[in-house]
Amino acid sequence: MKDNKIEKRMYPQYLIIPAAIIYVVFFLGPNLTSFYYSFTNWNAYSQTMKFIGLDHFREIFSSSSGDLPVMIHTLIFTVYTTVLKIVFGLFLALLLNEKIRTKTALRAIFYMPITLPIVLLGIMFSQIYSPEGLINAILNGIGLSDLTHAWIADPDLAIWSIATVEVWRASGFAMAIFLAALQMIPKEIYEAAEIDGAGPFQRLFYIVCPYLYQAFVICTLLGMISGMKVFDLVFVITNGGPGRSSEVLNVTILNEFSKGSYGLSTAMGLILFLVITISYFIVNSIFKRFEVDVT
Repeated sequence: MKDNKIEKRMYPQYLIIPAAIIYVVFFLGPNLTSFYYSFTNWNAYSQTMKFIGLDHFREIFSSSSGDLPVMIHTLIFTVYTTVLKIVFGLFLALLLNEKIRTKTALRAIFYMPITLPIVLLGIMFSQIYSPEGLINAILNGIGLSDLTHAWIADPDLAIWSIATVEVWRASGFAMAIFLAALQMIPKEIYEAAEIDGAGPFQRLFYIVCPYLYQAFVICTLLGMISGMKVFDLVFVITNGGPGRSSEVLNVTILNEFSKGSYGLSTAMGLILFLVITISYFIVNSIFKRFEVDVT
């Protein structure tokens, strides 16, 4: 009887083994290996690999390497897209949570961009942003030709133009998260607030926002992580150009790896991993300070 009880207690733990093996082989092992390689001179041109300490990291953070602007571009992209995705996502969620006849169709329309392939979006917006593209054609048509630009060929506008595409693409996803949270707010609370004379803004700040706390946390963390890891959208639209004016960290990692600088690209990947991890814990701790109990 005791053996049977032990087997019953141990049985669920057996189910963890396949997942643990996959985690170790495909995630933990490669990450630990890359951690070691980032401190070596591993490259395609040398047959011997030796430990060089922090040389790669000194090179990355030196002003002469040209990699510091790349990190600034990544930061700009992350902050800009995260903030605007939350703003537009919340606005759309509040709008489509009202009694509108076509709200089901509108929800599907606003959510649809997140389902489109990145390569398709990149090609499409490369044409839209071109000097003869749709945006400049509209500006010319309404008499605002002075506002026309070569949106992705201008070094000052390229990263902002690409980031705007990401905002358009992913705002619908944030909308879905906020909508799910809005559906959880009891109607009785709205009715009690109206009876007490609370206006729309008072209801928004004192009722809606506290209930949307978890949605804000999720959207902020997901937006921050996806912004720092951005690669495909930048690669397809500009490949980091013109020059390196829209280059982000993952594009630099690919370029260095393509040139055979495996140790240097691995060090950049390690920096990205550490920045994302540290940022996650910082943002999460900040949000915990403002957590409100709505039970």
